[in-house]
Amino acid sequence: MNTSANVYSVSSAEFQEKVLLASQQTPVLVDFWAEWCGPCQTLMPLLTQIVESYGGKLKLAKINTEEEGELAAQMGIRSLPTVVMFIDGRPVDQFQGALPEGNIREFIGKYVQSEIDQIRQKARALQDSGDNEAAKELLRQANQKEPENIEVLLDLANILAAEAQYDQAIEILNALPMAAATRDDVRELKARIEMSQQAGQGPSMEELREQIEVNPKDCAAREQLAAKLAMQNDLEGALEQYHQIMLHDRNYNEGAGQKGMIKIFEMLGGEHPLTRSYRRRMYSLMY
Repeated sequence: MNTSANVYSVSSAEFQEKVLLASQQTPVLVDFWAEWCGPCQTLMPLLTQIVESYGGKLKLAKINTEEEGELAAQMGIRSLPTVVMFIDGRPVDQFQGALPEGNIREFIGKYVQSEIDQIRQKARALQDSGDNEAAKELLRQANQKEPENIEVLLDLANILAAEAQYDQAIEILNALPMAAATRDDVRELKARIEMSQQAGQGPSMEELREQIEVNPKDCAAREQLAAKLAMQNDLEGALEQYHQIMLHDRNYNEGAGQKGMIKIFEMLGGEHPLTRSYRRRMYSLMY
């Protein structure tokens, strides 16, 4: 396997020097892996790419547990892959499994800041101060340095969405790799953009409520009201309107009630109490 000054294989005899002592100078990420482990083969090139992006501020030590079983046992490794962060000669944190890039960078970011992380931090500060243009320019520079960095693209899409530049934001999100497209934060942002586009149209909330009071079966008014409620973060109110649409006409606007509820579920997350409650109601109407 390819090695570099920042990424290398380590044996038991080298562990003291290349992990424990080395981590007193630079944080060392230790990847416990095996040839037969499919997730290990997926994770290792991703780890290598991420560690190299830190420009020497982080090292990756790869330990083949088939060859170094005693060392793995001493470290208490029970599943593969297991990745352990060493700082100042001791393990400080770990994760198991082939995590997505964003989760790995979040894990590393608790201990090491890359150049791109610093740029993202400056961009967030500029955005908070109201200088979106400067923030976007910084993120575009970061994207040129690391075109595959998903977090940079998401930061940029979030700013564009906040500026109501929805088409540009969606264009970025649609171009993400499949592994990133299924992330909860990506799906939530897409759902919020779609809701924002819909909420910006039509009558006011008061007018919509009046229409619904006159005609409770007015699904069009309920759909617009649901979008506006979602944008005001009244997600329970939005869910109730979509639920009412399903009750009155499940086929309205190509299943808009069901589709709207699913978007809200994505915004809330799968384990939220409202998601669980309204998912049951949705299924009861469907089946």
